[in-house]
Amino acid sequence: MKRISLGAIFLLLAGCTAHYYKICDDRVIFLLKMPNARIVYFASSLDQFELHPAKKISNGMWEITLPASREFRYFYKVDGFVYLPNCKLSEKDDFGAENCIFVPYM
Repeated sequence: MKRISLGAIFLLLAGCTAHYYKICDDRVIFLLKMPNARIVYFASSLDQFELHPAKKISNGMWEITLPASREFRYFYKVDGFVYLPNCKLSEKDDFGAENCIFVPYM
């Protein structure tokens, strides 16, 4: 029952989400629309999934910029909960959870 309650709360917090990225030269800019979020972190395999705060830019949009030189896995942590957006590529990790996969110039 507790798992269902936490999931329902997270869906309410998520609101209307959108996730996309754009490549600019040798950088990739990830954008996550999550209007009700208070804090968003981004974690990737580039540095063993260390949490990096995303920057709130406007209208519930969060942004983080990374090098676009190689493939990596990633996910978000939103208000304390792991969040996996709708992404083109994903895979299960060693712990049974999923990660998105970024592939440069795909």
